[in-house]
Amino acid sequence: MQPIFLDIYDLAGNFLGVKGFGAHLDRTKSIIEWLRGFYDKKGDTLAYMKMAGSDIQHNNTVNLDNTLSPNDIKKHLFTCVSAQNLLPMSVYFAVRLCIKPTWINDRDQFYAPYNDTWQHDLEFLHDCLAFMLLHTQNRISCVHGDNHFIPFSETSINAKAAYKSHALLDFLKGKKSHLFSTPTPLIFSPLAQEVLQAGQALYAYYHHQAGHTQNYNPNAGLYDIKEFFSGRNARGVLNPPSKSKDEHYKTLYATLKDTLNALAKQIQPKVWAYGFLREDL
Repeated sequence: MQPIFLDIYDLAGNFLGVKGFGAHLDRTKSIIEWLRGFYDKKGDTLAYMKMAGSDIQHNNTVNLDNTLSPNDIKKHLFTCVSAQNLLPMSVYFAVRLCIKPTWINDRDQFYAPYNDTWQHDLEFLHDCLAFMLLHTQNRISCVHGDNHFIPFSETSINAKAAYKSHALLDFLKGKKSHLFSTPTPLIFSPLAQEVLQAGQALYAYYHHQAGHTQNYNPNAGLYDIKEFFSGRNARGVLNPPSKSKDEHYKTLYATLKDTLNALAKQIQPKVWAYGFLREDL
């Protein structure tokens, strides 16, 4: 079947480009079918990757969590994240969330990559990991169980007590075996380092502000930090950072968001280059 190409215009009649529509009749695997090749049913579960659908309009269903809802279990809308599959899971997360949905792209499908070359691109792998660790769709909370995903040591953020888990820290130091393991600490690109530095500043500020409060928890994740500073509304929904009364927190969070957006732009070209999104319909 030959693809159809249509001109795109906005409401004002301005030409925006050309959009192609077509079908992969060779039965190209979807990104979720590809991800199944990395499912780990034997290793220790560190968290759950939640997902539904393989197109951009379903990107908001992708999140990292350490608890499951009855609906997640009933419909099996998740898979387990372990040290063994952490990097491909972070690739899935970042590939899905580094591109924002629009009315033009929201039906675009994510596919399995062309081949395994992405596995040898350590900058890409580590960019995706940094992106996942500090993205707002990382919903891991110490309230729901052990937080295995704290990327900073206790001393680096002045935590008031030791963490319950150092799984991620051991992974970052090269102490945990995984599919693409090396015996050395992970090396991050300059933009990924900026994300981590912004995240570290935010974590450190939380421990400084919350360290002597009654509900302080040294195992807090990004989700818990956002709740501490912004609270919840009357329906129990987490407020956005803009609702916080702490201006310094809002500045720190805005910096983190800016660095994540910059890292997303660095990841985006490789989403196309490796075939997770495709123009050759």
